[in-house]
Amino acid sequence: MTITFRAPDGVELTAQQWRQSGAAAHGGGSGRQLGGRSGLRVGTPSNVLTATSTTWTLGPCAAEIDPGAAVHQGMYGWSSDANITGSVTAADATYARKDIVYIQVNDSSSGDGSGATTAPVLYLAGTAAASPTAPALPARSFLVGTISVPVAGGGTPTVALNPARYVAAGGILPVDLTARDALTKYDMLTVQRTDVAGRPLETWDGGEWVRYSRSYAKASGSAAIGGIGAGGTAGPFLQSFPAGRFSVAPVVIVNTDQTRLVAAAADITTSGFNLYMTNLSAGSSDPVGKMSWVAEQMTATSATG
Repeated sequence: MTITFRAPDGVELTAQQWRQSGAAAHGGGSGRQLGGRSGLRVGTPSNVLTATSTTWTLGPCAAEIDPGAAVHQGMYGWSSDANITGSVTAADATYARKDIVYIQVNDSSSGDGSGATTAPVLYLAGTAAASPTAPALPARSFLVGTISVPVAGGGTPTVALNPARYVAAGGILPVDLTARDALTKYDMLTVQRTDVAGRPLETWDGGEWVRYSRSYAKASGSAAIGGIGAGGTAGPFLQSFPAGRFSVAPVVIVNTDQTRLVAAAADITTSGFNLYMTNLSAGSSDPVGKMSWVAEQMTATSATG
């Protein structure tokens, strides 16, 4: 057992002790008590990594990286103050390909077996295929981004920067749904959803994610429907919700601007519902009726809360 006290005068610290003593400053969600969640610095521009058909370029940037090779390691600060470049493997004549750019942390002083104390930026080409996938990330590495290389003559490669961002303890972690669900949850862990309009905050309350708003998710819409005969019913008219807005089927309330019409929602799912309109009048048809609807979900797992 080693207890590190940072840092009274005259007491020397190893690099490992320095990393360990800084563990309390790292944001949670990684499940590693002396480590943290690896990520680029918050505010890193999306174009910090670029690629042409021949060259990839990583601009000046910074990251905190947990290589995870040993429990005692802690996190490593990493940065570059100049462009780093490398060659892109030539495009395949038949299929597209996905390549990766990554940072690999090698620290043999911590017993990771690498035989080095370096943290280079590296490139790994994937395998060209009809449905290409990125190669597996090597050990002790942090993914910087993925380069999608089209078939030869098919255009310029495109780059998807890793969305992972490092935040300090108590900081709000920006994540999409997949990254949120991969976190090691603890009571009061707070994230900000980058994949949802309005960038809402969500907190784990010990049982589910609770969104900071009056409702977890909401949508609305309207439609004009005409030609419903006396006493007749028309439908179904499919009404769609914005993609990814709801995680469970919401509560839907519908209204019309005509007293003789009644609107009803049926077959409600996370993606939409079917609208039916009934003309209550026994003697006259309805030329055009306007319907409006509101859909609301109160928590991540319940429509009604």
